[in-house]
Amino acid sequence: MKSRILEKGTELFFRYGVKTVTMDAIAAELGISKKTIYQHFPDKESMVCEVVKCFTEQDAVKWDELDKRYSNVIEKMFKSFEMVKDMLITMNPRLLFEIQKYFPAAFKLFKNHGENYIHKNLIADFKKGAQFGYFRNDIDFELLARLRMAEVDLAFNPDFYPNNKLSLYETQLTLMDIFMRGILTEKGLTLYNSFQNK
Repeated sequence: MKSRILEKGTELFFRYGVKTVTMDAIAAELGISKKTIYQHFPDKESMVCEVVKCFTEQDAVKWDELDKRYSNVIEKMFKSFEMVKDMLITMNPRLLFEIQKYFPAAFKLFKNHGENYIHKNLIADFKKGAQFGYFRNDIDFELLARLRMAEVDLAFNPDFYPNNKLSLYETQLTLMDIFMRGILTEKGLTLYNSFQNK
């Protein structure tokens, strides 16, 4: 039952955001009593924390799989966007902002995942890409990783792009394209364009 509750909570939080989805709404969707939910999760914050914990664990597994399957870092980057496309299209763009504002313990899990996993993987990819001559090697890789992570976070900030002319997915794709074109060598750009044209 706990896994069912968690699955439904994740679905609703991602679609509508964490602020508006109540425990009553989750119970109604599952056709169970709110009391049943509280047997597994003492409060909403504990459920949000569990959702974030599961998400970050699954995210790490997916990135490890990408790393094993694609040795070319530029191809890996395109595949990573394919991997998250459906999630970004259906995700409420305010989700991360709301977690940061209303559920600091859960947001800390996100930040730890970013620092301890995503950040290190980005640096490794930048170094690998530079070794193959795809990326410029005259920029500090630590700075590049932090800039890329900040860009991803920025797209979730409702004040950053208030007119919403682009979807969250399109916004992230555009920011990534601008970022990549700033760090690619001529050799890297040729390869990047060939993947983009596919």
